[in-house]
Amino acid sequence: MTTLAVKKNDMAFCPGCSHGMVLEHLSAALDRMKLTPTDVCIVSDIGCIGISDRYLDSHTFHGLHGRSITYAEGIKRARPDLTVVVLIGDGGCGIGTAHLVHSARRGADITVIVCNNFNFGMTGGQHSATTPVCAQTPTTPNGATDYPFDVCQTVGANGASYVGRFTAFDKDLPQRLETAIRTPGFSLLDTWELCVAYYTERNPLNRKTLSELSDSMELPLGELYNRPRPPHPAEPASRSAISKTTEPSNNRAPITLSWPRRTEFCVAGSAGQRILSAVGVIGKLAVAGGLHAAQSDDFPITVSRGHSVSNLILSDKPIFYTGVDNPELLLVLTEDGVRRVKLWERLSPHALVLAETSLNLPDTPAQIERINCKTAEKLVGKPSAALALLSYAIVRGQWLDENRFRAIAEAGIRGKYREDNLKAIDAGINLAHTGFESA
Repeated sequence: MTTLAVKKNDMAFCPGCSHGMVLEHLSAALDRMKLTPTDVCIVSDIGCIGISDRYLDSHTFHGLHGRSITYAEGIKRARPDLTVVVLIGDGGCGIGTAHLVHSARRGADITVIVCNNFNFGMTGGQHSATTPVCAQTPTTPNGATDYPFDVCQTVGANGASYVGRFTAFDKDLPQRLETAIRTPGFSLLDTWELCVAYYTERNPLNRKTLSELSDSMELPLGELYNRPRPPHPAEPASRSAISKTTEPSNNRAPITLSWPRRTEFCVAGSAGQRILSAVGVIGKLAVAGGLHAAQSDDFPITVSRGHSVSNLILSDKPIFYTGVDNPELLLVLTEDGVRRVKLWERLSPHALVLAETSLNLPDTPAQIERINCKTAEKLVGKPSAALALLSYAIVRGQWLDENRFRAIAEAGIRGKYREDNLKAIDAGINLAHTGFESA
């Protein structure tokens, strides 16, 4: 088993970049631990190291700059069975210092690998929090004047279990990584690297002089802390909070849903139609019924303007790939949705496209059925129409038994919009029988 899907020279890093070496060492460490890809979640930050996701045959999560540590801690709390490793650069550590400190203080059972090349390599080589004194960068042309951020002592002083400073060229780095991952609690390896595109172009640094840099900055290399402490207690996650509501109090068996296979859905419309919420309701009900679900959303940063697209995967088996490449159902409600969807030509002839009657659609081999969104809006109101139409589509496609669908909705839906959501689901199921013209 190897966690690394490609060889170092086939990665998109600049020639001579150390990131590929770090990934090879990490893969070797995980191999030594005999972990399968589904045992591991790699959380990456923004920056050059952030493109590592595509090269790792494991669970991966890619988030905002400086926030990868928070995502990793949340994943570990929700899935304590996973080995969670963070790949973050020195830029991300500077931006996310508060997250770094408090995750160490809380004893989060994660391992952080700081790929430290002393500059912001992806955006042009600007100085970062770890740039050495006197180093020249585009933003410090006369030499940096600030003392570099000591990542190791910072987390060490705040309770980290295992801390070390090494280089990407250390032959024993796989063993060091294995030790860090195995140590209970928060562990961190400050891994010094070379950015040959920017940093070493302006500063005399190579693999042999990294130790001299360590001496000059009084930042020693090697193992600095090794004091295992109990990790933060992670509460085992239930399949979903909503699942607790589907277990009757009169000792009857919980409601379960049957599902034929992995099925991909795409709902595309405009902001304000509560598309993401509608897909979320169906996903939560599926999980409550013992199925697996994965939702991914696409929307601009504008409020109440622009497209709104939500993808949903439902399966009776664990979902290890969350991409939606060939949806069996494409529900398109507005022109914004038509423009945003890019897979019309790739749809299967067996796929079902449900599209608002007024829309002009690109050519597609899929089956097309026209629906009248105004009908659904009259029945349940505009904010609930998307859920009604999605419920219609699920029953229309015979993916769910309507009686179990109604039952699990009644048992599982709670909160402010309970009555609206139940009404929308019921209306969608009824539309599957009466049709839009009769409604």
